[in-house]
Amino acid sequence: MAGNSARNIYPVPEGNLLTIGRVIELLKGDYPDLSPSKVRFLEEQGLLNPFRTDSGYRKYSEQHLERIRLILELQRDKYLPLRVIKNYLDDLDAGKQPVLPTETRRPSVNRKFTKLELIAESGINETQLADAQSHGLIGTAPFQYGDIEIARALMALQRFGIAPRHLRGIKSAVDRDLGIIQGVVASVKKQRDPAAKSRAAEYASEIESQFATIRAELIRSVIDKID
Repeated sequence: MAGNSARNIYPVPEGNLLTIGRVIELLKGDYPDLSPSKVRFLEEQGLLNPFRTDSGYRKYSEQHLERIRLILELQRDKYLPLRVIKNYLDDLDAGKQPVLPTETRRPSVNRKFTKLELIAESGINETQLADAQSHGLIGTAPFQYGDIEIARALMALQRFGIAPRHLRGIKSAVDRDLGIIQGVVASVKKQRDPAAKSRAAEYASEIESQFATIRAELIRSVIDKID
């Protein structure tokens, strides 16, 4: 299912090869948001290497088609980021038998993402992104990793008929929680102790963790009563 992982340096093979438009056409039924820019982005990220004609046109084999299908499936159904998928495919290309990974480590908070990267990593489309932004659930570019996580969650909730407009209460609750946290740590940050900033961050993290526990247990107490 995996295609060539290194850039193709050999002549374009003879046989039935596909244009990028034909690739989109064949996958559109399962992945309606797939676009030429998304396929080219996969190439830019090193997950895909189509053949090139002498005039520079991209050509795709059946193996390329199945590789794209696998990438999109891992994004949509497993919610894996492209960098994790790339490592998995690299192992497949090397003849290994890797176990499909799960994403556990967040990138650095300093890492920023473009709109195209957010769309590619989460599977959200531009209309859905604009809807999420209009309800204050996702920020504006450059995006943070948290925006990608929220976009993935929104895509997962979509199968239950849950849209950003249904989550206004969550956004309001988060804003209230932030107000409480900021009120607590404000006095700590004002202290002249050199460690005050770090202590404030620790307090904020601890309060957020306890809030999350309370929310989870309140919801779970109701879910447990569902027959």
